[in-house]
Amino acid sequence: MTRALRALWLLAGILISGAGTVAVAEGTIDFAAHRAQMLALMDSGSAMVLRSPDMPMRNADVNYRFRQESNLLYLSGLNRPQVTLMLVPLGFMLRDTLVHVLLFAHESTDGEDPLPPLSDGRLLAPERFPEILSALVSRVTTLYVNQSGIAFRQDWLNGKPQWLERDSRSEAEQKYPQLKVKNAGPLVARLRQRKSAAEVDLIRKAIGATDAGLRRAMVSCTPGVREYELQAEIEYAMARSGAWGQSFPSIVGSGPNALIPHYELNRRTARAGEVVVMDVGAEMSGYAADVTRTIPVSGRFSAPQRKVYETVLRAQRAVIAAIRPGISWKTLDATARAAIKEAGYDRFWLHSVSHHLGLDVHDAGVMDTLRDGMVITVEPGIYIPVADTTVSAEYRGIGVRIEDDVLVTGDGAEVLSARVPKDIVDIERIMKRKR
Repeated sequence: MTRALRALWLLAGILISGAGTVAVAEGTIDFAAHRAQMLALMDSGSAMVLRSPDMPMRNADVNYRFRQESNLLYLSGLNRPQVTLMLVPLGFMLRDTLVHVLLFAHESTDGEDPLPPLSDGRLLAPERFPEILSALVSRVTTLYVNQSGIAFRQDWLNGKPQWLERDSRSEAEQKYPQLKVKNAGPLVARLRQRKSAAEVDLIRKAIGATDAGLRRAMVSCTPGVREYELQAEIEYAMARSGAWGQSFPSIVGSGPNALIPHYELNRRTARAGEVVVMDVGAEMSGYAADVTRTIPVSGRFSAPQRKVYETVLRAQRAVIAAIRPGISWKTLDATARAAIKEAGYDRFWLHSVSHHLGLDVHDAGVMDTLRDGMVITVEPGIYIPVADTTVSAEYRGIGVRIEDDVLVTGDGAEVLSARVPKDIVDIERIMKRKR
């Protein structure tokens, strides 16, 4: 194997380790249709190679639980390591048969779910990959590959960064002058940003599991509860609902921690008179929910908390009312900011109001104008610093965020997480049912 071909092999990620069971994304998602749509988008002189990531190391000889790279999951439905997918619009000859889809994966072993049939291509052993890659790269002009999650690694011993991906691309392109190696992400995002009915159904299921968890937390919340206890209630309900796990680390922030949008420690004791921001999401067959609710630790909002909360809720409802195909993402942000500014809280706005939702919690997609089939979040928030002496003392330290998951429809929007309680009267009623 030449150095250049080895560089491509490394870039395509076929040097993999670890083992894991086969898991196929559930539901009625047509992955063959996803592949056909992807092939139709690609230039005839291009090819795409997507691979499973290495088994992520936690510490010593212990791995994190495996989760497939999202573009590969979208095109294959396989949540297992040691998988490589190759898409070739012009086709690749295998025993006098022109094949456009090649899937490199080991056959299942005892205790593993069987690989599903590949109706639109050929299943090959991973050992065949080097020879086929070698033949392929000499005849295509563009090779789309996974974007590395880490652009470089710091070589602390020699005091310099190692640009692994950049160097691999450069070496391959020098060997094959006609070849350009590109990130597959933007191209796949053109498909991923609009969800099919089957994909939306999985997001609904993820939201249902999230709803169950947030309701358990509301009932369990009382002065003296630890943030991790509320997290445990939430994640227990998700697991009981059949979720793969969490689509991101659960955020449960009480008191001053409610002011930190991406707080993840979850160790503090919640005290009477405070609020708790719970930003959580289950993952169902790879598809994410992302819902945030803010609740009063004592079971009832104080007057200042109520005022801030109602301001955030009005801003959210204004944004949801504005959602329809053709509206720009900037308009959504401006709508939320206008509502918060009108109430005098614009200084305490820290982030944008929306993002795509799907296989990733911050999903792939272009953020220019809305299109039907997109699933987005709507999450305004107000965060008043504890030490801000420009506001009355009773408002200091109040953090409120409300987030829902919304489907853009042909003529407006459907709030997929509408069942998760967020009106003050509903939250306070639920919180009366203490365990």
